[in-house]
Formats: sequence, structure tokens, C-alpha cells
Amino acid sequence: MKQSGMALVEALVASALLGLGLLGAARLSAHALGAALQTRQEVQAQALATGALDCAVARRPSCPASAEIRQLGVTYTVQLRETPGGAGLTDIQAEVSWSSANGAPGHAGHLSRFTRVSAMPDWVGLSLP
Repeated sequence: MKQSGMALVEALVASALLGLGLLGAARLSAHALGAALQTRQEVQAQALATGALDCAVARRPSCPASAEIRQLGVTYTVQLRETPGGAGLTDIQAEVSWSSANGAPGHAGHLSRFTRVSAMPDWVGLSLP
């Protein structure tokens, strides 16, 4: 009995398996790219929140209460809130929210940082050498 056409079936099965493998690799690459983009946005948001807190703690008059910053196609909204706390402290909160330019799902986020500072002037408690 002669088996004709088996090479064709084997080639079809091999090409189907190769296609599935390539599809899996493409999906993995797309997922890794999305995760890297999200991480970059979170790192940028942390830097913006830290900068806003540093500005407020330094008591600079040029610190904006709210700002929109656009970097690499992403719009970051930074909001700085100061509220008087108890025991001579001031609570400072920096909130950063962002969304990508194309509004793609999964590419938006929110980050919040908090600190407390003394409401007393900086010169109180200092002595000359």
C-alpha cells in the first residue's frame, strides 16, 4: 500500500504549529511593550509627584497648585493640596493622574504621595554657632 500525500499533510501540520508559535511570540512581545509603557508612565508620575512635594516643602511661592504636563504623548495632571493638620503640622498631598493621547484602555493611571511638614518658619529652632 502506497502512502501518497503524507508529506503534504506533514508540511501543513508543521506550518500550523509554526504559525501558532509565532502568534504566541507576537502576543508576548505586545504584552511586554505594554508593561514597559505603563512602567515608564508610573515612573514619570512618581518623579512629577516628588518634584511637586519638594517644591511645596521648600515653601517656594512659584509652586503651582495644579499643572498639566505633556510628555511623550501622555498628559499628566499634577495637583498639590495643603491642609492644616494638628500639632503645628501641615499635610501636603500631591496627586498625579494621566492618560495617553489616544485614550487607549489600560494606559491611564493615578498616583498619590503624601508628606507632613512643620507649620513653623524654618528659622525657628536654629541657633548661631
